[in-house]
Amino acid sequence: MPLTRRQFALGLSALPLASASIPFLPSALAAATAQATTGQRVINLLVNPEPPSLTSFNTSAGTSILAGAKVAEGLLSYDANLQPLPALATEWSVSDDGLTYRFTLRQGVKWHDGEPFTARDVALSLELNKRYHPRGGSTFANLEQVEVPDEHTAVLHLAKPAPYLIRAFSGGETPILPSHLYAEGDPQRNPHNIAPVGTGPWRFKHWERGSYIALERNPDYWNPGHPGADVLILKVIPDSAARLAAFENGTLDIGGESPVPLTELPRLTKTGQLKSTTEGYRYSITPTMLEFNLDDPILARLPVRQAIAHAIDREVIRKVVYYGYAEVSVSPIPKSFPQYHYDGANPYPLDLAKANALLDEAGLPKKAPAASA
Repeated sequence: MPLTRRQFALGLSALPLASASIPFLPSALAAATAQATTGQRVINLLVNPEPPSLTSFNTSAGTSILAGAKVAEGLLSYDANLQPLPALATEWSVSDDGLTYRFTLRQGVKWHDGEPFTARDVALSLELNKRYHPRGGSTFANLEQVEVPDEHTAVLHLAKPAPYLIRAFSGGETPILPSHLYAEGDPQRNPHNIAPVGTGPWRFKHWERGSYIALERNPDYWNPGHPGADVLILKVIPDSAARLAAFENGTLDIGGESPVPLTELPRLTKTGQLKSTTEGYRYSITPTMLEFNLDDPILARLPVRQAIAHAIDREVIRKVVYYGYAEVSVSPIPKSFPQYHYDGANPYPLDLAKANALLDEAGLPKKAPAASA
């Protein structure tokens, strides 16, 4: 039975707190503003650890998703309940048999280098994601072809239905890349993987390795009024104590993925200048569970594994280890995916008597403690 850790985002109370686990919604952060001494409106966002790249078509690294989704966008965005919203696609439909997905693309969108965004970009991007992303091979396993009937329409043809697919088109999970920069050569070695060109609210400016990534406002962004800030600085601060100090002294404005120890939250938020939230992590959870090595002759016995399950007090772990920032789940799939989540009774409730009986059954009876000398 896993515990699902409820991570939190911490940031200035004047800023909308955007979850680092849902970087596919850059507008949530893009709307935030903070006045810098230079006169520019600057946001300092924690990114930890430093991302290996700034595109996520070929990686599931969380910080690459966080950083890359500020620059590149997906066909869709998602609300807090994982319902699809328009992004690079303004309309979409799924055929009754689940084999055809039709996307009507947003017109007038330009890449950061000025080239127009078209359906050809969508077709190539889905092909690259299917081929190179760690999850792409399974996510798009049923995708047979992307048809491009015109510059503003992309039609996906599937070999068989994939009901989950409508949730796979975020900018972090399936970024749309410029075909005019990725059609030739090895995409894995493309220089734009570390200096990305996207359609999003932020344009790549500079990467100071080991320190920060600077993004600047895209003045030609298709969504008027966004982003609300001029500069977004993604700061790399690997040390926990240094992160804590940065929030205290104002050199960090916002951070996700539980950026400071849980024990520090009451102190940091008591003045109201900083606030925390657990909202925004429905797409990406952190399950904590035991996985048994079945090559071990003892653990290979089913009664032993069942005994261990009955001996774990998950409620104590939730309260003591995670300070209440966790949910006990019978299913490894969280409640935020109700169509796949098992919400029935726990087959292994805390029961020490049952655990001892199962160990007896496994030939591992409880022994009396050795007498002291």
